[in-house]
Amino acid sequence: MKKISLLLSACTVWTAALFSQASPDAVVFGNSITSGELKSYVYKLAGEEFEGRETGKMGQKKCAEFLQDEFVQLGLPPVIENVGYLQVFPLKEEYTGTVAMDINNVSYSFMKDFYCFNSVNDLRLDFTSLVFAGFGIKEDAMRYNDYKDLDVKGKIVLILEDEPIDKAGISRITGTAQLSEWTSDFKKKVELARDLGAVALIEIAKNLSNDVEKYGHWLEKPRTMHAGEERPDIYPVFYISKEMASALFTSYNQKYTYDYLREQYRKKSKTFSFEFPATGKVLVERKRTQITGENVLGYIEGTDLKDELVIITAHYDHLGKQGDDIYYGADDDGSGTAAILEIAEAFALAKKAGKGPRRSILIMPVSGEEKGLLGSEYYAENPVFPLAETVCNLNIDMIGRMDKNHENDTNYVYIIGSDKLSSELHSANENNNNAYTKIDLDYTFNDEKDKNRFYYRSDHYNFAKNGIPVIFYFTGVHADYHKPTDTPDKLHYGKMETITRLVFYTAWDVANRDKRLVVDSNKK
Repeated sequence: MKKISLLLSACTVWTAALFSQASPDAVVFGNSITSGELKSYVYKLAGEEFEGRETGKMGQKKCAEFLQDEFVQLGLPPVIENVGYLQVFPLKEEYTGTVAMDINNVSYSFMKDFYCFNSVNDLRLDFTSLVFAGFGIKEDAMRYNDYKDLDVKGKIVLILEDEPIDKAGISRITGTAQLSEWTSDFKKKVELARDLGAVALIEIAKNLSNDVEKYGHWLEKPRTMHAGEERPDIYPVFYISKEMASALFTSYNQKYTYDYLREQYRKKSKTFSFEFPATGKVLVERKRTQITGENVLGYIEGTDLKDELVIITAHYDHLGKQGDDIYYGADDDGSGTAAILEIAEAFALAKKAGKGPRRSILIMPVSGEEKGLLGSEYYAENPVFPLAETVCNLNIDMIGRMDKNHENDTNYVYIIGSDKLSSELHSANENNNNAYTKIDLDYTFNDEKDKNRFYYRSDHYNFAKNGIPVIFYFTGVHADYHKPTDTPDKLHYGKMETITRLVFYTAWDVANRDKRLVVDSNKK
């Protein structure tokens, strides 16, 4: 994409670089990374042509071809023998198929009366009764037990959302206005029902239509996994509307509406649980198909230390389409993909000028991230270059926007994982920032207690779990995250330029130092 001649402008830039703290070579080639070119790339990646870049779909395939063409134009050689630039990996998809609930001779509608996530495996449950277990909570410390005197083994349990709160707004679980983990961590209710022997759990949603709108993309989209992978045994959980719940309850006792049952917990401190007759079945049957994903490999061969490798990644896939809506994924992760293309160009220019890196560089846009980090996982299990010779992975995912903690601040980036395996990598990133970019390095999400668990949620983790030092560059979640409104016009390209240069400078440092990074830490 770049039209400039590095050699014609190098003298001016080189002179300026001599007065900075940075390596003159790094500054020269780092200055080739510009906000204008980043913007051009993002508009291309997040355009209608690629249809949201969903792994396995035509838009993702077209995008892989575009990325490959960019590497060809940069003069990067194909590295996979008899294949070229694309590491193709086989996947299988499991679609919704049939999801049905028939109870008391009434057929309820999926996505209207009830829903379940596509993690629920094929199953058929026939039953003659259901068990209402209040809020599905057993808290010994508060002497509270919704399951008291109930036998739920082999049965389906219905529960209310959140936890019991009295008329004064006080939780009967915490004894304060603050809600307990039973509300914030739904898996506690799931695990309790499972451990008590229930065959499935049904939660009565406060606002099912809002949930369906919010989660619709994941409810109808297929579950994707590696071709040889078996589905894990997932405990089945369903969600039904208040209206559907009232119909079930009132068939047993006319006054037992959803609102009536919730009101009992506002008025009384005792639990209100019961088993009632209900005849029917729950049926889930998945459809299956085979697809492929592609990682795109752009390789810059090093000089005297060429057998060692620095890998720079970003995922180019996104969520695709839902109906007429395109999930453009400008920030997630058009921003990171644009960044690594600019970094590839900077290293390619250095190599052409006879100043290429000592260690080799692999620029790798991966697919399958939105399906569960599948592309990077496949590479880690089927590496083109030995993992033992991989010095580090620098991963860029969402660097174009600001989150609620930095609404008016463009001069920051979250750094995640930099110190977890190598103190030297952590120092290298900080030192290069001090010398080059002077951006605020925010370590909030590097905390092992981070409830968001971002360290485990992007492609760097598949390298980290193999003992390879990593850094995850990220600027946080925003209002358009995983929505069709994540569009190129909302990105801050000046900020992207600064962050991208920081990644380049850190990669340059690691690739050119005399000794490879030491792995000297084992933090979570």
